[in-house]
Amino acid sequence: MTGQTPDIFIFKGERYELIGMEGHKLISPEQFGMYPVMLDTGCYRGFYCTYELTDTVLYLRRMTLREGGENYLPINGILPEKEKYQTTYHNLSVEVPFTGKLRLAKDLIPGLYIHMGYQKPTAFKTVYDVTLADGKVVDIKDRSEEMEKKRGAFKKHYKSGNMIQTIEDAFSLDMDLE
Repeated sequence: MTGQTPDIFIFKGERYELIGMEGHKLISPEQFGMYPVMLDTGCYRGFYCTYELTDTVLYLRRMTLREGGENYLPINGILPEKEKYQTTYHNLSVEVPFTGKLRLAKDLIPGLYIHMGYQKPTAFKTVYDVTLADGKVVDIKDRSEEMEKKRGAFKKHYKSGNMIQTIEDAFSLDMDLE
């Protein structure tokens, strides 16, 4: 198995990985009439995005995908750039009316990397929970100290757990998994 490519959020001027989510889904290619297929073992879902979280609005800025039928449609009038196995839409400015909570993290501790699924918060130095309503920030909670106290908990679970459950947990963005 392979660690999965996370969605990226530009938040407070820095790059964070999406490692958890509660609420409705974020943007997906299906919303634009496209159907992704696996990019590679590091991206089973077939796409990944870069978002920008400003003080007032959540924007989709980039989407990389592999469309099953090679049916790449414009997104808000923007055509993609084709690469060998994927296609990327650059310079997007799509408002995302997400309502829910996002868990964003940066500064992965290399020894706590899990070579399967998405990384969990106890493997990062910096962790925030950001609550949004219709794409607007309503609360930010710094969870870094709390995760430091639980440091490595998921990796221990990963190494000692039931294999089927461990795989499901590793590929989940469920915020209860720490």
